[in-house]
Order: sequence, then C-alpha cells, then structure tokens
Amino acid sequence: MLRVLFIILLLTPSFAFAQEDNAFSFITNSKELKHTYSGKIDKIIDGQTVLLTNNKIVRLVGLDIPAFSQNPDFDFTLKAKMLLTKMLPKGTDVMIYQTRMAKKGRINRMGHDLGHILTKESKDKPRVWLQGLLLSKGLARVYTSSSNPELVDEMLAIENTAREAKIDLWNDDSPFKALTPDTAAQSMGKFTIIEGIVSKTATVKNTLYLNFGKNWKTDFTIMISSALRKKLARRSLDLMNLSGQTVRVRGWVREYNGALIELEDAGHLEILDNSPLQEPAKETNLP
Repeated sequence: MLRVLFIILLLTPSFAFAQEDNAFSFITNSKELKHTYSGKIDKIIDGQTVLLTNNKIVRLVGLDIPAFSQNPDFDFTLKAKMLLTKMLPKGTDVMIYQTRMAKKGRINRMGHDLGHILTKESKDKPRVWLQGLLLSKGLARVYTSSSNPELVDEMLAIENTAREAKIDLWNDDSPFKALTPDTAAQSMGKFTIIEGIVSKTATVKNTLYLNFGKNWKTDFTIMISSALRKKLARRSLDLMNLSGQTVRVRGWVREYNGALIELEDAGHLEILDNSPLQEPAKETNLP
C-alpha cells in the first residue's frame, strides 16, 4: 500500500522534480518486466503509440483509451496524443520495459512492440512513466491481459485516484464512467467498467458465476473460468463469499442470459472497500 501511495505522489507535478534515483524501482527492478532496449522518440502516432528513431513502433501496454465520436470533449485518444506530444519532443530518450515472457506478450498482431515506457531523466526534465502519466490525467483506463498483466495494482491505484478526483474520463458527464448492473446492457459489444453488489455466486461445471439480480436468465453476470479462479485466489480474493459485496469489473459486455462479462484477467475484478451491508438475493433461479 505504501508503494502505491508513493507512485501516486510521484505523478503529481509538485513532486516530480524531487525524485530519488530509485523512484521507479517498481519498474526497473520488477521481476515481471525486462528492460529490452532504449531509444529516442521520433513522433507520437496516437495517444497510445509512439515511433522511435530506430523505426520501432511501441504500443503502451495495459491501457484502454476510449473516444466518444459524438462529442470531441470526450475524445480521449486525441487528448492523450496532445499530452504525449507536449511531454515527449523529438529526441526524448526512453527505455522500453516488456514482459519477461519473450514468446508472447511483446508484439501485437500489427507487429508493434508492447511495453511500458519510462523516459530517461535529464537536467531539466524528471523521469516519466507514460502509463502512469495518462492514468493520472484521467485519459486512460487500465486494460491488462493474461499475456501482459504486469503492474496492474499500481495502475489501478492511479486510475482510482483520478476517478475519485473526477478527472476527464471520470467526470460526472463522461460517457465512460462506470455503469451499474442495471445499465450494463447499454454497452453491449463494448469494453466498459461496471460497479455493483453481488447478489449470488454459483459454480456450474467448474465455472464461477457472479450474479447481480434475482434471475440469472436476465440479470448482469460475471463469468470466471477455473484458470482465473486460481489466479484470483492468489490475489486473496474469496470468490465464494462475495454475496452482498460491491465489486468493480471491467471487460467486454456481451449477451448471454442478459448482459455478461467473461473475465479476461485477474486484475479486472476489484473488491471495493465501501461495500454496504446488504442481504443477498434469495431467489436466483440458477441451473
């Protein structure tokens, strides 16, 4: 917890120029990441992608940056690009950190490198972790994957600080703020974040279902595979006793007996501390 608070403090402007040499040791000394190469910025392609002078294209991993075409105020891809363009002029020295799993998770289907980017410190500029920067400004939300789960807790903590401050993505008027189980169907086919109280848990053929209503055929549901259940257990989440607790889930919403999110990564499910005391629903109609 102390490390997370320190990371958040690092990303505030007033603290940025008072960094210690090991301020980003959670990246540089990470057992999950490897410093694969360094380079110089050539240009910013978009809010999540940079071109280096060695012609390598690097995609910032672990993020989702949405855009709302009907309102330019909520075009966060453009806002993120503008911020990176300002922060990373041509020639900026950067270090690329990628997953240690060399055979997967380092290159996407476009042939672009996937990684975390850390700028090198110079006389007039502090080091900057680009993922943390975008999250702290409310311009991105966390979207890790099974092949790139690194630094999920650190990123979620920064995202939550921006959410509590209602910055950009998390503004009350934003179309991307968290939905409720009752409004989940509004995001069919889209990546979204949903917060709600678990009504009932059930296991069917070793797959766990978290239901958010009295009727599993129509309510919002989270589906968790047996493989992910083991990973969640390692994160000390007691899945079978979530009834009555408030959770936050992120993922792609699809239709399956109502709106459903099939959990993709262990970091996509959070148990919120402000869970109210509530009796779980008794009528669930589970198979």
